Amino acid sequence: MAVVVNNIKILLIGCAVFLCGFSFADVGEEDSGALRIETETEEYSADIYLGNTADRKPSQLRLPFPDSISAFKTSPQEKKGFLSLLHEKELPDCYREARKKLGAFSSKGAGDVNAEDVRVLSWIFYVVVSADTFSWDYDENTPKDSLYGNMDYELKTGVVRWMSSLSWDISGIVSRCGIKRKELCRIWAEYGAAVLKTFRTQYDPELKQKQARMKEEYDKMSAERTLRLVQERKLSLFRGADPRSIYYNNKLLSNEDRNGNCKYHLEKRLEPAFVEMLVRFYPGQAGEVVKYLKKAGYADQEIGDLIDRTVGRDGKTEFLYKSGRGRQHDRKIKSRGSGHMK
Repeated sequence: MAVVVNNIKILLIGCAVFLCGFSFADVGEEDSGALRIETETEEYSADIYLGNTADRKPSQLRLPFPDSISAFKTSPQEKKGFLSLLHEKELPDCYREARKKLGAFSSKGAGDVNAEDVRVLSWIFYVVVSADTFSWDYDENTPKDSLYGNMDYELKTGVVRWMSSLSWDISGIVSRCGIKRKELCRIWAEYGAAVLKTFRTQYDPELKQKQARMKEEYDKMSAERTLRLVQERKLSLFRGADPRSIYYNNKLLSNEDRNGNCKYHLEKRLEPAFVEMLVRFYPGQAGEVVKYLKKAGYADQEIGDLIDRTVGRDGKTEFLYKSGRGRQHDRKIKSRGSGHMK
């Protein structure tokens, strides 16, 4: 009977929260600790402390410095200035500074940049590509900070599109810079591959379902916490909505929106820009194109479809279809067609 009564109490508290809200204004300091939720939502929710969310920083990317190209020699002071954006600035400030530096070149096209422009741009590209992305936020004790938004995704995407745009005049650029084509193509292809791999790692097609399970656990624990505080006379039910619940649910929605934004940037902007850039960097060299697609995280069986939906098949891309992989992809397409006809 006691169990039934307790369950009814929890249900009533939950209904009260839903219908009229409440406030934790009267809760003592010792009662304002974060709820702990353990679910099966893998790396970013297996052990979450609401209000003290574990960091989800990806492993540090190992990318070539721009001054690995001898013609791009950089003074120690200037190099330290670029690297300090990564190591000494708060992440949002790092992106803001990089965006400002990149904006200084907004009026220049592929045919306008000189050797110094390309050197500085390469350092900006390095900083943006190497910077961490913003972590998922599940803190129930602070409001959603909308100042950052998807600035990291937008700037990383912008860097790949910058490099792709400059690749239209790659022959002219390397000539003006006095460097070997393969040197510049290599570091830019590495940077582009790192960005796509980051986005492919970040996007989670099952995030909505995972967060639904998290919300279920949170609501249950929140109701139990509310019941305990009411019983201890530390909570008034009619003092307005509980901000912690609002913060938490807003962040779940924000994370879903960010996840969708990640997918959009990857499929609609990054993939076309990156594959087009590789085709211009390595005409007739299918092996080089495939090498960097694999570095971006694409498996053999994904590459044919990726090429189809980005650059397609024409005179400039026919070389990508002449390898054994290309012929295998052709057979797969024909098989799909015959299956459809049946």
